[in-house]
Amino acid sequence: MIAGGFLDSDNRLNIVLPMLPGVIAAAIKKSISIGNRFEEIRLRRGMPVGVTSGAKSLFLLSTGRLSATHENAVICSSDEFEYTALKICDNSVFAHTKEIESGYISVCGGIRVGVCGDFSPTISGITSLNIRIPRQVKGCADEALSYFSGGMLLAGAPGSGKTTMLRDLIRKLSEEGYRISVIDSRREISGGTEKGFDLGPNTDVSFLSDKAFGATCALKTMFPQIIAFDEIGSSSEVKSILEAFNSGVYILTTAHAANLTELTKREVTKTLIDSGVLKNIVLLSENIGEAPQVYSIEEINNEYDY
Repeated sequence: MIAGGFLDSDNRLNIVLPMLPGVIAAAIKKSISIGNRFEEIRLRRGMPVGVTSGAKSLFLLSTGRLSATHENAVICSSDEFEYTALKICDNSVFAHTKEIESGYISVCGGIRVGVCGDFSPTISGITSLNIRIPRQVKGCADEALSYFSGGMLLAGAPGSGKTTMLRDLIRKLSEEGYRISVIDSRREISGGTEKGFDLGPNTDVSFLSDKAFGATCALKTMFPQIIAFDEIGSSSEVKSILEAFNSGVYILTTAHAANLTELTKREVTKTLIDSGVLKNIVLLSENIGEAPQVYSIEEINNEYDY
């Protein structure tokens, strides 16, 4: 269990609210009171406040209502923008330089803030912040779990819920008795050491930015049956996966791909498919609530004639 207990998505939004300027925070609270829920809050310097709610890109009105058009939307002034940017950085942009240069800032509770602009260690160069509110949806991985028989890749377009499903799959497998090592490079899977997510009783988490190194360390020191991490993207990560597989360890990971064609054309994911590491690929839909499609590697190999 992560120290500090578990929080639901509404309480994670409460972590964010003190970081927002008064007018914007008040509008968000009004919006919550009339039943709106948020996946993202987007602040752009001197521009209308955008949100993602129910997978729709909308704008926030001072009444708390959400609108498809930016007319009458709450404006985030330059001063208000810098207030939030400093709060997110704990008043030290320099301390977060490495993260900012990678395009994000990690906040407690698994909240990740996307950053755009000039990535120099000054607040004035930052122009956009995308505050993502993570969720724990227990049971969302039940269908994927019924197909689990070894390595599994969760694929989908950005925002399709890959990390949310990965989180639940880890929890369920951990509860079934599997020893799982999670390499949480951005503290997004676990939520960090405080106010984290429930990843099950047999799960160990390493906060290492180098996922390949983290996988190697886990193999040597934790003797896991499963290694899990988010967003495989480099050849070095694939190499570590193959080493883990050759040691008898199952792999759980995710990849950006809107469809199987994209997945089989990317060099990294194609290598995984060809390697024998994976047993199944779970393709998530962009439509909230729509069941994922699960494919065996044999089906994919036959379809694409490898």
